[in-house]
Amino acid sequence: MGRIISIASGKGGTGKTTTTANLAIALGDKGQKVCAIDADLTMANLSLVMGIEDANITIHDVLAGEADIKDAVYSTSYENVTLIPASVDWEHVLKADPRKLPEVIKSLKNEFDFILIDCPAGLQMDAMNAMLSGEEVVLVTNPEISCITDTMKVGIILRKAGLAVLGFVFNRYGRSKNDIPPEAAEEVMEIPLLAVIPEDPAVRKATLEGIPVVKHRPNSPAAKAFVKLADEIIRIAGFKARVMY
Repeated sequence: MGRIISIASGKGGTGKTTTTANLAIALGDKGQKVCAIDADLTMANLSLVMGIEDANITIHDVLAGEADIKDAVYSTSYENVTLIPASVDWEHVLKADPRKLPEVIKSLKNEFDFILIDCPAGLQMDAMNAMLSGEEVVLVTNPEISCITDTMKVGIILRKAGLAVLGFVFNRYGRSKNDIPPEAAEEVMEIPLLAVIPEDPAVRKATLEGIPVVKHRPNSPAAKAFVKLADEIIRIAGFKARVMY
């Protein structure tokens, strides 16, 4: 039975898409069959990061009732990893019904070991539909107090909605001397700290090349941190959901 995990945050720009892409590839390298889904219906970026361009059928077509979800699944150049891309033009955005996301995504549950949903930030309707498509959630935050508190609020609401919050990823730590320490962030968030992803120029270079850092610079500090995150997700994902459901 597959595990459906929403990758969510309280603010934009925290690194959800980067986390989704690198986690998917790291899980694939460990023999897990993974489907990454771009559920950010207005600001789609995951397909660019994952190397899929000019997709004929996207999640938008599925949500518009014009295609089957299985026709929107694309192979990537990464072992065991597939992608459901989103469209980038406004015409597709207007006709897609985000309320269908939970039903559509859950129909893939038995096809993969892990389904990772790259969600929009915040608590708007599109974001909520994407986040509630998962059964478990991983939150992504940066080491700034406003970002931490906003992401904490998202976690509280998702727990009340019945999702199993696995914990949070502390992304881009070390870029400022004023960064909130990981242990302080964990105390504020009141959920487990799954991984600390350090500020690493290799991530920016990898992004410019269009190749996630776990493949572009596998020995970089950030890449190693994403691999550790994959180990932790394999260890804990599914357990909380089994307890809750």
